[in-house]
Amino acid sequence: MTSLSLRLIALLCLASPLIGQELKLLTAETNDVDISTQHKGELTLRTTGEDPQVVFELANAGKAQAGAYFLALEYFCPDGVDFVEVFYAAERPFDWSQSRQLEGGSLPKAEAWQPYSIDLQLGSKGKWTVKDGIFRIDFGRKSGLELQIRNIHLRAPTAQELISSEEAEAQLLAKTENAAKLDHYLTYAPTPGEVHKVTVDAENIHITGSVEPNTNGELRIVEYEPHESPWAMNGGRILPTPALDHEFSVKVPRYIGERDRLTNRYAIVELVDSKAKLISRAVWPSDVSGTAERDMPRLYPTNKKGLGGIELKPGIFEQDLSDLGITASTVNFSLGPILQKSANPIEYIHQGKTYTFDGNKMKEFDKKISWMTQNDIVVSAILLVDKNAEALVHPNYNTAGIYSMADMTDQESTDAYRAVVSFLAERYSRPDREHGWITHWIVFNEVDYGWIWTNMGEQPMALYMDTYNKAMRLTWLEARRFNPTAEVFISLTHHWQYSPADKFRAYPPRDLIDRMALYSEQTGDYNWGVAYHPYPQSLLKPRTWEDTKATAEFDTRYITPKNIEVLDAYLHQPQFLHQDK
Repeated sequence: MTSLSLRLIALLCLASPLIGQELKLLTAETNDVDISTQHKGELTLRTTGEDPQVVFELANAGKAQAGAYFLALEYFCPDGVDFVEVFYAAERPFDWSQSRQLEGGSLPKAEAWQPYSIDLQLGSKGKWTVKDGIFRIDFGRKSGLELQIRNIHLRAPTAQELISSEEAEAQLLAKTENAAKLDHYLTYAPTPGEVHKVTVDAENIHITGSVEPNTNGELRIVEYEPHESPWAMNGGRILPTPALDHEFSVKVPRYIGERDRLTNRYAIVELVDSKAKLISRAVWPSDVSGTAERDMPRLYPTNKKGLGGIELKPGIFEQDLSDLGITASTVNFSLGPILQKSANPIEYIHQGKTYTFDGNKMKEFDKKISWMTQNDIVVSAILLVDKNAEALVHPNYNTAGIYSMADMTDQESTDAYRAVVSFLAERYSRPDREHGWITHWIVFNEVDYGWIWTNMGEQPMALYMDTYNKAMRLTWLEARRFNPTAEVFISLTHHWQYSPADKFRAYPPRDLIDRMALYSEQTGDYNWGVAYHPYPQSLLKPRTWEDTKATAEFDTRYITPKNIEVLDAYLHQPQFLHQDK
């Protein structure tokens, strides 16, 4: 059986739960498990032996509803569960025989609540019936495991779960083939032509490059909008400039009407018999110092004390930050609430279009960011695309994700993302510090665990990072318009080098950082940074000095406080330096 077929038997994290018939815990039937109930019905399970069993029954003691044949729950387990088994019964005494058992796959590591579901009909080969309302779930064969579960229920399948294994396999195959094309585009060498640099100033865009002398066709510049993909031969417009020499320098106006070409890419094409052949990679602007509309100082925290995810709590906010000696903070910007309709809208014009943002929500941000700036606290914004962020949500977003990847698939969505970043960057870089200053922009959260924190559906790493790179570039380019010292950061977990259980949902951070360096080398360098989350090896065990898999090697499994120097050493390699710094 293929892995994709197994994915349909034990469908992990494919969609948020559709609430159906609730199941209740039969405490007396548990085995090798200590269970405690937390708030909102959450169950904390600690396995005490090698045969942990938890039994549930339909809450209404009736039969399952027709069409509700998915057993579903949500779980939190930083260490994961190697395998799950499900047994079913219709009545007491329970018959927990192998003939009434389903293989439930595994529970991948989950450092946030994640849905799990299993198709009872498919997994039992049609043996399970609506009369079978009692379920025993076995969570592995390991003592000392801790996990939390909640919202255990039966429900109908989602639309995604009704996709056949053949169709799902075909979709992933197409994505894999596209990823191979993208890899070839980025790594093919040597290319006949090369755009050396794209520089943007207040009025013009300057493009320099060269082409091998034996290239005989007519040479022209092709321009790509942010959402277009040169590697896929998607989009592009040949500029009405004279044919290029083999060494060239071209200047084009920065603006076409009200549209700013600041975020466009430029490549070289060879025209033969009126057909265009791409002979270079498309390059982003890498020098935009001439676009800065303001002067801003480079901000540095005055000590090492930072606080994450600061919220405004009247009466304790200011005093706590002062007492703790905080000089750096992060602030979460969920973009959905900012985009919601408001009785107090703020209008902002970008690319000739008027966008509106929630003035009341912005007042909350203004108050805390202004206070922190006045008290010399350096603020880093974490940009988060929640599911209510309208045009910003990626079309392949699966609701298993807490947040979405930004939509970079069309002009409307990329314009909308640029507008949000531009609005925030302008507001929080005013010389008079009216609303406070933001100097760092962290683009999304823990992108290596994309399925949970920056969801784009199931994707090969190459396609996932191509979209993420666009979002990073757009953030950097828009922020630098107002603050020439603004910096962007990729957010990563404490994982480092490993083979994920599902390579279409999670990616090793080391590979992502290497990919970022490749984009800088081949498509225009810029100074991006790393916002690492060096948690202990297990989120449930803070004794980080006992981390056995955090070693002083570049291929360490984790980077934690125990071996944080590995990250610093890795990023001091030449390919990660920007202008030798």
